[in-house]
Amino acid sequence: MRRVLLVVGLACALVTPVVARFADPQPKILYASNRSGNLEIYLMNADGTDAKNLTESKINNMDPAWAPDGKLIAFTSDRNGTKDIYVMDADGKNVKQLTKDNGENRIPTFSPDGKKILFATNRDGNYEVYVMDADGSNQKNLTNDESYDADPVWSPDGKKIAFASLRSGQGFRVYVMDADGKNVEDVSKTDNPQGYVYPTWSPDGKQIAYAEPVEEGGVEVFVMGADGSNKKQLTKMGGMNTHSAWSPDGKKIAFQHWGQGEESASLYMMDPDGSNQKEVVKGEGPVEGGRPAWKPK
Repeated sequence: MRRVLLVVGLACALVTPVVARFADPQPKILYASNRSGNLEIYLMNADGTDAKNLTESKINNMDPAWAPDGKLIAFTSDRNGTKDIYVMDADGKNVKQLTKDNGENRIPTFSPDGKKILFATNRDGNYEVYVMDADGSNQKNLTNDESYDADPVWSPDGKKIAFASLRSGQGFRVYVMDADGKNVEDVSKTDNPQGYVYPTWSPDGKQIAYAEPVEEGGVEVFVMGADGSNKKQLTKMGGMNTHSAWSPDGKKIAFQHWGQGEESASLYMMDPDGSNQKEVVKGEGPVEGGRPAWKPK
């Protein structure tokens, strides 16, 4: 009997390290950081530890976004002289340029099925929301409006797109439209002259987090129903608070805080109700292009 127990014990000892090796102890997040002197995309634990530079190009790289299967990352880079959309493998290898024109192409976001990528471009003379196939083909203007339209993001079911627009004439607002660009609806109904709206959907598709000014000054993170109902302010930090992103399980929201007089932004985490705000990366983020991206489950 002792020999049998010894064998079982050895088997458990051999299995345990294998399980530990493949276990992911905490969620991962992509973040654009200037810690190397220019903007690079880092993959790190959600608490800011174990950061790994994925781009290593000495050229600015920003706006990272995961493919839903976690195998590809889309991002913005000016490595060829102007901002364009690129994709790379999850380890930073096999970089491929998707947009090639004279305009600026920014803020890519994969569709939930991974077949399409939304982005914003000013190739038509003003910023518009475009969509293309995930390989860069079939690029199409969805907004076709003379106003500034940008910051697009898919709803979790892929049927809707939230974006920021100046079409009210008084400042940026959050709008929602169908995935084909039809049925545009103003959901925030309040103007944000300072910009940095960056809407993002909750994983269940019922809420949208975004940023807007407050009377006390600065821009804070708010959340509202997908139809614009039940607005609630989540941050009261002063300065600029934006680029929010929900974790896949809906338990955390990452966002950027840029205090007055600070040269770079910091990455923060909070609960969906605004509580437990915690700084995880201090003073390394860009004011523009610093959208964090949670790794899919």
